[in-house]
Amino acid sequence: MKFKIIFLLIASLFVFAGCDNFEKLNTDPSRSSETQPEFLLASAQKKAMDLTYDTYFNGRIGMELSQYWMGTDKTSDGRFLFTNDGLWTGMYSGPLMDLQEIQNYYDRHPTETSVHTQAVAEILKSWIFHVLTDVYVDIPYTQALKGDDIPQPVYDKGKDVYTAILASLKKQIDVLSGTSSGAIRGDVIAGGSATQWIKIANALRLRIALRMADAQPAEAKVIIEEAVKNTITAVSQDVFFPYNVSAVTSRFPYNDVDRPLVEFAVTSTLVDYLTAVKDPRLAIYARPDETNGKYIGKVYGTEANSPTMIGLSKPGVVAYSGSAKGYMITYAEVAFIKAEAAARGMTVGTATAEDLYKEAVTASMTQWGITDAKAIATYLEGVPYKAGNYKNVIGTQKWLALYMQGIQGWMERLRLDIKKPNGDILFIAPASGSLDPEVKDGIVKRLKYPSGSRASNATNSEAAAKSIGGDSQATKNWWDVL
Repeated sequence: MKFKIIFLLIASLFVFAGCDNFEKLNTDPSRSSETQPEFLLASAQKKAMDLTYDTYFNGRIGMELSQYWMGTDKTSDGRFLFTNDGLWTGMYSGPLMDLQEIQNYYDRHPTETSVHTQAVAEILKSWIFHVLTDVYVDIPYTQALKGDDIPQPVYDKGKDVYTAILASLKKQIDVLSGTSSGAIRGDVIAGGSATQWIKIANALRLRIALRMADAQPAEAKVIIEEAVKNTITAVSQDVFFPYNVSAVTSRFPYNDVDRPLVEFAVTSTLVDYLTAVKDPRLAIYARPDETNGKYIGKVYGTEANSPTMIGLSKPGVVAYSGSAKGYMITYAEVAFIKAEAAARGMTVGTATAEDLYKEAVTASMTQWGITDAKAIATYLEGVPYKAGNYKNVIGTQKWLALYMQGIQGWMERLRLDIKKPNGDILFIAPASGSLDPEVKDGIVKRLKYPSGSRASNATNSEAAAKSIGGDSQATKNWWDVL
């Protein structure tokens, strides 16, 4: 017994002594213990796009609130009862943290610093923060991404977030215009081109500035007139993540490669308008019903399910392709921004608002594979520009051009309060009624703060809710003044 006790004591001394060297002994000296910036950048780009085009966040929320699609297997989302609030958590804990870690890495390794890579990371942050503040209004920004140092960040006012991200984008443009201290590696979206990222940053400035144009017209005008001088100028410069059908993990997030998709039908809102104006994009945005060959949209917000899709048109083949493009921003959108800016009296070049409108429609057609100049010209004759009604004329066409970009389509619907060019109603309230008693006018203005944030950061979440006028889906964003 005595010998056994002595043996155990000696053995324990070896164990505890070994604990001091455990980490050292189990670390491969040939491998880095940190994730390199290029992998973080590629990861952030894909994660952000995967969330942007997620089945729920894009399909159930964005595509339904912009009335492109309506659910067939479940309909509560189309009636404003959302059951997944993970967009916030996904963006903050996923791509935003990856992008912040790029800065953290260079802080730890100053001799390896690549200022251009850091600038691209900050541009991507601004893009994501813009999406978050548009969807939720007040959000953590200045104290966000601080980890254990600030586990409960304050919420910045949405208006202040706009000011900050616009300033950041301008700063990154200045950085990218200077000499680089290292290549931009891991950049899937723009192939490491500093020149292209300058154009992308200015395109985002145009989007953000126009969104606030009714609330802050003077500030918007200054930004737009500057940013328009160096931004994307052709469909060939569209900004997107290039998904690839050949690898399961690289496919567009919602695709029909392995099974038919029947969860959504295109809405009658979309089908009826495309049909009425003889829009050649109808055959791309939707598929004819398989039983009768006709394009039949589902009335938005109807309770009845139709999981077999009998008598309804599914979204088009391109929309469900495993190689569909995950767009960040397109030339068509930039051209529509320029057209509206010109209509508002801003200086965006020598072209007229009408010319820019035609260019924007043509760019959208080209983006979706329609290149017949005669067909496009005939179409434009049927949807002519009217200066006195520019918001509805440009608004309807921009809405059509933003197809598949659900959240952006929703935001433009809110900003412009779009009607058909003849003044008729375009969007309808849910046909079977809203399941949110606070939303009584037929459109959700924002999403509620997620349950996780309300629980883990209760004090700041409650303060933000009070600041914006209530954590309600009926609460307007600060720029939504129409």
